Amino acid sequence: MRTRNKARLVLEVLRVFLIFSFFIFIRSIFGFDNLQNLNFNSILYLLGKLAGLVGFLFLSLLIFSGDTARFFDKFFGMDKIIKFQRKFALFTIIFVLAHPIFFALSSKSILPYIMPDFSVIPLALGTISLYIFIIVMIASKIYKRISYNIWQYIHLLTYFLFFFSLYHAVNWGSDYRLMPVKIIYGITLMFLLVGIIYRTFYKIKQKYAGKFYVQEIKTETKDTFTLVLKSEKAFSFKAGQFCFLRLNKDKLYTRNPFTISSSPKEATMCFTVKLEGRFTKTLSELKKGEEVIIDGPFGIFTIEDEQKNLVFIAGGVGITPFMSMIKDKTIADNQIQNIILLYGSRTKEEIICKEWLDSIKKDWFKKAYVLSNNHSFSGIYKYETGHINKEIIKKYVENIDNSMFYICGPEIMKNNLKKILNKLGVNKQNIMIEDFFW
Repeated sequence: MRTRNKARLVLEVLRVFLIFSFFIFIRSIFGFDNLQNLNFNSILYLLGKLAGLVGFLFLSLLIFSGDTARFFDKFFGMDKIIKFQRKFALFTIIFVLAHPIFFALSSKSILPYIMPDFSVIPLALGTISLYIFIIVMIASKIYKRISYNIWQYIHLLTYFLFFFSLYHAVNWGSDYRLMPVKIIYGITLMFLLVGIIYRTFYKIKQKYAGKFYVQEIKTETKDTFTLVLKSEKAFSFKAGQFCFLRLNKDKLYTRNPFTISSSPKEATMCFTVKLEGRFTKTLSELKKGEEVIIDGPFGIFTIEDEQKNLVFIAGGVGITPFMSMIKDKTIADNQIQNIILLYGSRTKEEIICKEWLDSIKKDWFKKAYVLSNNHSFSGIYKYETGHINKEIIKKYVENIDNSMFYICGPEIMKNNLKKILNKLGVNKQNIMIEDFFW
């Protein structure tokens, strides 16, 4: 809960800064002109200036959030940060492109805004900044088709983009004479420098974090397997977190997120993976001793409240964070919280690590399997049928008000369960949902 409060504080500071900046920008552009005497072309020109200022502000925030994503992961979660960046990038594109478009419409001439005039350096750098921005945006869209190293070099262009844009704004924009605008530029510059320093130190730390090698690959079901890795050095993480995995082979350029399914207390690190796509197929075919590149850990889908009962609701391969959490509690063997696992699957054959789950004989652990395509009995285990719904939750969760609900699975399942829990009166502070964002 403390993490959520810090996240709200960060968002509030950002909101105040953006509102302050918007007010200053509008005041600087429209405050000194007699709007009654403006013609249509003048309005387009002023809108171009406003779009440029807002575009620069948004661009600065986008670069800063990318450089510091690993730091703010502890407050918001990497999934939410990446989703924010993708959506926010769309707003940034609109304002950045609107800047020259409005100017071109107001002057009825497009050539000065698409051809750099190096006799006027500030204006030329503004045009170059536009082309760098377009290159970075295209690379971000097709990042899965380019190598990770090339993507890293393209990311460095964002710094040239920022400094070229700042130079253009300071030396060409007429609004720089106002002290509030100077303050905003100074704040964005400070943020960028902080981001560069943080990202540099993170890369250095990651370089010496140690390498990971395949120790074993275990088949779990017909379409899932567990990748067991051994590290040169100790790797610290919290149960429920995930890592980005990358391979330097077979032109597999991208990094892919997978949740850790082992306990932080185990000597090896495990990722339980569903076969879907070329990357996971290559993972399943790795040989003992081959290297896997890991970046992480990330995520806030972890146990923070040590008092409330824990209700884990999983669907399919969404069991992986709960495997880590349950293993961690089992190894510690000092569990004071009750855990209830509601695990949805199509058939009993598709239940991942069922044998291990059935072997847990702890008073604090209870489970129920919910099968959507099976209505059978098997030994002493009775299976619920259909999907995890309001009735099943009320049947197995005795004290809803004193429970923390963790949900991980398909999107439709998560959306339905969120509605169900809201109808049951569960406070949204007591609902944790893991997002699949890749």
